[in-house]
Amino acid sequence: MANKQKHFLMKPSMIKTEGGVQRGSILLSPDTYTIGQAPAEKAGQHWTRFMYVLAILLLGGIVTMFSLSARPLKGQVAGPFEDVVSAIKQGDAGNLSRYLDNTVEINIAGRSTSYSKAQAEIILKDFFSKNQVKSFELLHQGEAGGGSRYGIGNMVTGGGSFRTSFFLQKKGSSLVLNELRFESK
Repeated sequence: MANKQKHFLMKPSMIKTEGGVQRGSILLSPDTYTIGQAPAEKAGQHWTRFMYVLAILLLGGIVTMFSLSARPLKGQVAGPFEDVVSAIKQGDAGNLSRYLDNTVEINIAGRSTSYSKAQAEIILKDFFSKNQVKSFELLHQGEAGGGSRYGIGNMVTGGGSFRTSFFLQKKGSSLVLNELRFESK
Protein backbone atom coordinates (compact mmCIF):
# COMPACT_ATOMS: atom_id res chain seq x y z
CA MET A 1 0.00 0.00 0.00
CA ALA A 2 1.37 3.41 -0.96
CA ASN A 3 2.38 5.77 1.82
CA LYS A 4 0.03 8.75 1.56
CA GLN A 5 0.78 12.18 2.99
CA LYS A 6 -1.97 13.28 5.35
CA HIS A 7 -3.35 16.80 5.03
CA PHE A 8 -5.48 18.62 7.51
CA LEU A 9 -7.34 21.83 6.98
CA MET A 10 -6.38 24.71 9.20
CA LYS A 11 -8.47 27.78 10.02
CA PRO A 12 -6.85 30.87 11.51
CA SER A 13 -8.58 31.64 14.81
CA MET A 14 -8.28 33.26 18.20
CA ILE A 15 -7.79 30.93 21.16
CA LYS A 16 -8.83 32.07 24.61
CA THR A 17 -6.38 31.23 27.39
CA GLU A 18 -6.13 32.19 31.05
CA GLY A 19 -3.59 34.90 30.19
CA GLY A 20 -5.71 36.46 27.46
CA VAL A 21 -6.27 35.88 23.75
CA GLN A 22 -3.66 34.14 21.61
CA ARG A 23 -3.43 33.83 17.84
CA GLY A 24 -3.24 30.33 16.49
CA SER A 25 -4.87 27.87 14.16
CA ILE A 26 -7.24 25.03 14.70
CA LEU A 27 -7.38 21.82 12.68
CA LEU A 28 -10.81 21.59 11.14
CA SER A 29 -12.76 19.68 8.57
CA PRO A 30 -12.51 20.13 4.77
CA ASP A 31 -14.78 23.22 4.64
CA THR A 32 -12.16 25.73 5.88
CA TYR A 33 -9.64 28.18 4.45
CA THR A 34 -6.07 26.84 4.22
CA ILE A 35 -4.51 23.44 3.87
CA GLY A 36 -1.64 22.53 6.20
CA GLN A 37 0.29 19.38 6.96
CA ALA A 38 -0.15 17.33 10.07
CA PRO A 39 1.73 18.83 13.05
CA ALA A 40 4.25 15.95 13.34
CA GLU A 41 5.20 16.22 9.67
CA LYS A 42 5.45 20.01 9.93
CA ALA A 43 7.72 19.72 12.99
CA GLY A 44 10.00 17.36 11.07
CA GLN A 45 10.30 19.88 8.24
CA HIS A 46 11.12 22.69 10.68
CA TRP A 47 13.79 20.55 12.32
CA THR A 48 15.32 19.71 8.92
CA ARG A 49 15.31 23.38 7.88
CA PHE A 50 16.86 24.37 11.23
CA MET A 51 19.67 21.81 10.84
CA TYR A 52 20.33 22.99 7.28
CA VAL A 53 20.64 26.65 8.37
CA LEU A 54 22.80 25.66 11.34
CA ALA A 55 25.16 23.66 9.08
CA ILE A 56 25.54 26.63 6.71
CA LEU A 57 26.28 29.01 9.59
CA LEU A 58 28.85 26.64 11.11
CA LEU A 59 30.55 26.11 7.76
CA GLY A 60 30.65 29.87 7.15
CA GLY A 61 32.13 30.44 10.60
CA ILE A 62 34.83 27.83 10.07
CA VAL A 63 35.78 29.25 6.66
CA THR A 64 35.94 32.77 8.13
CA MET A 65 38.06 31.61 11.06
CA PHE A 66 40.61 29.90 8.81
CA SER A 67 40.79 32.78 6.35
CA LEU A 68 41.40 35.29 9.15
CA SER A 69 44.05 33.16 10.83
CA ALA A 70 45.87 32.50 7.56
CA ARG A 71 46.89 36.13 7.07
CA PRO A 72 47.57 38.95 9.46
CA LEU A 73 45.07 41.75 9.66
CA LYS A 74 46.19 45.19 8.54
CA GLY A 75 45.42 46.66 11.93
CA GLN A 76 47.40 44.10 13.88
CA VAL A 77 50.29 45.30 15.98
CA ALA A 78 53.67 44.40 14.49
CA GLY A 79 56.39 42.83 16.61
CA PRO A 80 60.04 43.87 16.96
CA PHE A 81 61.14 41.94 13.87
CA GLU A 82 58.56 43.61 11.63
CA ASP A 83 59.35 47.02 13.18
CA VAL A 84 63.07 46.60 12.43
CA VAL A 85 62.32 45.62 8.80
CA SER A 86 60.02 48.64 8.46
CA ALA A 87 62.63 50.99 9.97
CA ILE A 88 65.29 49.71 7.54
CA LYS A 89 62.90 50.15 4.58
CA GLN A 90 62.31 53.75 5.64
CA GLY A 91 65.90 54.47 6.63
CA ASP A 92 64.58 55.48 10.06
CA ALA A 93 67.43 55.36 12.59
CA GLY A 94 65.14 56.65 15.37
CA ASN A 95 62.72 53.72 15.13
CA LEU A 96 65.58 51.29 14.61
CA SER A 97 67.27 52.56 17.79
CA ARG A 98 64.18 51.64 19.86
CA TYR A 99 65.29 48.01 19.60
CA LEU A 100 69.05 48.45 20.02
CA ASP A 101 70.75 46.42 22.74
CA ASN A 102 73.03 48.19 25.25
CA THR A 103 75.99 47.31 23.00
CA VAL A 104 75.53 46.77 19.28
CA GLU A 105 77.90 45.46 16.64
CA ILE A 106 77.53 47.48 13.44
CA ASN A 107 79.37 46.54 10.26
CA ILE A 108 79.33 49.14 7.48
CA ALA A 109 81.20 48.28 4.27
CA GLY A 110 83.59 45.89 6.02
CA ARG A 111 84.30 48.02 9.11
CA SER A 112 82.89 46.27 12.16
CA THR A 113 82.77 48.00 15.55
CA SER A 114 80.87 47.56 18.80
CA TYR A 115 78.99 50.67 19.90
CA SER A 116 76.94 51.71 22.89
CA LYS A 117 73.25 52.25 22.21
CA ALA A 118 73.69 56.06 22.01
CA GLN A 119 76.73 55.80 19.70
CA ALA A 120 74.96 53.26 17.48
CA GLU A 121 72.02 55.62 16.99
CA ILE A 122 74.39 58.41 15.85
CA ILE A 123 76.21 56.02 13.47
CA LEU A 124 72.89 54.83 11.98
CA LYS A 125 71.57 58.40 11.54
CA ASP A 126 74.79 59.31 9.73
CA PHE A 127 74.63 56.18 7.55
CA PHE A 128 71.00 56.75 6.52
CA SER A 129 71.59 60.47 5.86
CA LYS A 130 74.39 59.57 3.42
CA ASN A 131 72.52 56.57 1.97
CA GLN A 132 68.85 57.42 1.50
CA VAL A 133 66.94 54.15 1.17
CA LYS A 134 65.18 53.62 -2.15
CA SER A 135 64.12 50.04 -1.47
CA PHE A 136 64.68 47.13 0.87
CA GLU A 137 63.72 43.55 0.07
CA LEU A 138 63.79 40.96 2.84
CA LEU A 139 65.19 37.81 1.22
CA HIS A 140 65.40 35.47 4.18
CA GLN A 141 64.33 35.35 7.79
CA GLY A 142 64.68 32.71 10.43
CA GLU A 143 64.84 31.80 14.06
CA ALA A 144 67.97 31.00 15.99
CA GLY A 145 68.11 29.18 19.31
CA GLY A 146 66.25 30.57 22.30
CA GLY A 147 63.67 32.58 20.35
CA SER A 148 66.17 34.90 18.65
CA ARG A 149 65.48 35.97 15.04
CA TYR A 150 67.49 37.17 12.06
CA GLY A 151 66.84 38.70 8.67
CA ILE A 152 68.84 39.08 5.45
CA GLY A 153 67.93 41.38 2.60
CA ASN A 154 69.04 43.70 -0.19
CA MET A 155 68.89 47.44 0.31
CA VAL A 156 69.22 49.91 -2.56
CA THR A 157 70.19 53.45 -1.54
CA GLY A 158 71.26 56.66 -3.22
CA GLY A 159 74.85 55.77 -2.26
CA GLY A 160 74.84 52.17 -3.52
CA SER A 161 73.46 48.70 -2.85
CA PHE A 162 74.00 46.83 0.39
CA ARG A 163 73.43 43.29 1.53
CA THR A 164 71.81 43.94 4.88
CA SER A 165 71.54 41.51 7.77
CA PHE A 166 70.43 41.92 11.36
CA PHE A 167 70.13 39.76 14.44
CA LEU A 168 67.53 40.17 17.19
CA GLN A 169 68.50 38.38 20.39
CA LYS A 170 65.95 37.28 22.99
CA LYS A 171 66.61 38.99 26.33
CA GLY A 172 64.04 38.28 28.99
CA SER A 173 60.65 38.66 27.36
CA SER A 174 61.76 40.99 24.54
CA LEU A 175 63.91 40.96 21.42
CA VAL A 176 66.82 43.41 21.11
CA LEU A 177 68.89 44.26 18.06
CA ASN A 178 72.52 43.42 18.80
CA GLU A 179 74.04 43.04 15.32
CA LEU A 180 73.49 45.02 12.13
CA ARG A 181 75.48 44.68 8.88
CA PHE A 182 75.46 46.79 5.71
CA GLU A 183 77.87 45.09 3.28
CA SER A 184 78.52 46.79 -0.08
CA LYS A 185 77.51 44.73 -3.11
